[in-house]
Amino acid sequence: MANLKRLTDRVSKMEKWLDDNNDGDTVANMHYLIRSVRQASEMLQNEQNRFQELRGLLFEFLKSKGMETEWDEYLKDRENAVQEQETEEISVQEQTEDSEEVIEEEE
Repeated sequence: MANLKRLTDRVSKMEKWLDDNNDGDTVANMHYLIRSVRQASEMLQNEQNRFQELRGLLFEFLKSKGMETEWDEYLKDRENAVQEQETEEISVQEQTEDSEEVIEEEE
């Protein structure tokens, strides 16, 4: 019951503040921000829908040309290349030699 009274008091204070400030800058700013967030959300949803449509068309094209296996192989090759790059390490000595060459070239 105490929570209900606190919420009722807060709402009353907010209503009083709105009456006192009417269409003040703060209310206008809040409306602008809410509208901007809604527009950004709609734009994101539209872009996601377009991406899904394009993706569907791509897979439809690949299927019609019988290129599904080639596509899968391409993706595997790309994934393996990325994993190989991540696992490659450069020794500290090689890094030092490379930086020394750059410094010598600048001089």
